[in-house]
Amino acid sequence: MKKHVIICLAVAVALLGGAVAIALLTPRDDPAPEKAEEQVVEREEVIEEAPEVIEEPEEAPEEEPEDAGEPVTMAEAPVLTSATESGLTVTAPDAFLSSQQLADVEACIDAIETGGNTVSVSLTDLSTRRGIWYDTDRLRYPASSIKAAYCIYLFETRDGAGGKSETVEDCLVNSSNEAYNELAETFGFSPWSAWLKSHGAPQTATVAATYTYPDTTAAELSSIWEEIYRYGTSGEAGSAELAGYLARTNSSPIGAELRDTCEVWSKPGWFPLDDNNIPATNDAGVVFSDTGAYVLVIMTDISSDLDALRPLVRALDAAHETMCGGAIAYYE
Repeated sequence: MKKHVIICLAVAVALLGGAVAIALLTPRDDPAPEKAEEQVVEREEVIEEAPEVIEEPEEAPEEEPEDAGEPVTMAEAPVLTSATESGLTVTAPDAFLSSQQLADVEACIDAIETGGNTVSVSLTDLSTRRGIWYDTDRLRYPASSIKAAYCIYLFETRDGAGGKSETVEDCLVNSSNEAYNELAETFGFSPWSAWLKSHGAPQTATVAATYTYPDTTAAELSSIWEEIYRYGTSGEAGSAELAGYLARTNSSPIGAELRDTCEVWSKPGWFPLDDNNIPATNDAGVVFSDTGAYVLVIMTDISSDLDALRPLVRALDAAHETMCGGAIAYYE
């Protein structure tokens, strides 16, 4: 009996030991590694890739320009006389014909004509004779711009104002018609007509013998202003007085645009469209610019609108500066 009990105990112990061994050897589910794996995955999701470094190519060294030769300015370049497609006659260096400044002049003339009016232009450099001319032989009503022509006649033939300084001043500076009539009644017409004929204005002279506002052309008015320039800069008796009046004329588009930068002698004239049917907006004078003195005449049949001339005045002044200034014409 004892032997059987001992055997049963031994079997029980053996079975118990085997169960323990099996338990120890059997793998268990452990959640810790899963959490660790999840943390690794999350870490991988937030790690950003390092930006790719792109090296910029090195700039190639600038090539030195080929030697273009010595520059020749517009002032130094030879000139030629040409007719543009728009009808302008131009005496200037060849390079000026393709300039923006000439194109601007053409655009201003076109704007006036597109608006239903006509215009004549004469710009002449007094030293080089370069210039721009357009429809300069058309007879036009001068309005008060002709008063300068009468006053230069008066000053040259009487060595001054002939005792009428205040009247001349009112006539030119304020464009007084009463003052002009007083001068004409005092000094007459016939001698003035002869003076005009001898100073490049024969068509004007024909009517001036009997009328204080004779029709004229931009070409003839330009000739008169060349004589005004000669006399005004001559130092002759009365010349400084006349120049002083012309330098401060009122209402002048040329003066309004350019007197802030240079001296301008000018005399405008204007007349409204009415039953007389002689509308006019004109200005003429001498501009003493940095690139040389020049005579400028603009005559139109616009009805009393002096501001309408200002864009054309600006364009013509810029054109003169280009054709006679330091802009490069070409290289040689």
